[in-house]
Amino acid sequence: MDRYALAVVFVVGTVLLSMLAVVATGGSFARLGRLHLRSLWLLMLGLIGQVVLEVVELPAARLDDAGYLLLLATYVLILVFCALNRRVGGMPVVMVGICLNVLVIALNQGMPTKDDVVERDGRTVHEPIERTVKHRPLEDDDLLSFLGDVLSIPGVPNQQFSIGDIVIGIGVADLCFEASRRPRRRGEYLPETVESS
Repeated sequence: MDRYALAVVFVVGTVLLSMLAVVATGGSFARLGRLHLRSLWLLMLGLIGQVVLEVVELPAARLDDAGYLLLLATYVLILVFCALNRRVGGMPVVMVGICLNVLVIALNQGMPTKDDVVERDGRTVHEPIERTVKHRPLEDDDLLSFLGDVLSIPGVPNQQFSIGDIVIGIGVADLCFEASRRPRRRGEYLPETVESS
């Protein structure tokens, strides 16, 4: 599975998990729709920048300098957006996930990614992924390689993701859960917490 398909799987999975969190807990999609996020343009610009970096093929000689700096710049935009909205429930968890991904990318000038599994001449072989601005083949001397795209779903080859991706998904689901609930006023207690007299 190529990196584009993986991104789609991750986004769809996160959205489904988030919607499930709202439905299963009796949340309100109308209330979720009224969620106000500050400087949303920073997030959009950062995400669009990452898509452009994946689609546009930079010369191989520019991957480790210009490409790398542009990638980190997109993460700066996304992290600034998160910081501005840190009081939104779930956003701190999202920030932790993004920081985990940025850390391993910064240490290794790209996200270490385990090999794809392909069928060739009736044999299953491991083939290093294609080098891009964001992703690069996993190597033995990578720093904190366990934070790279080294996880996969059993039985689904070539669908690598990271611990940071999982944390981001949980954070987005938590954000949707929190935003879909009626905020409790100070001093308000749930019925089961009220002591019987």
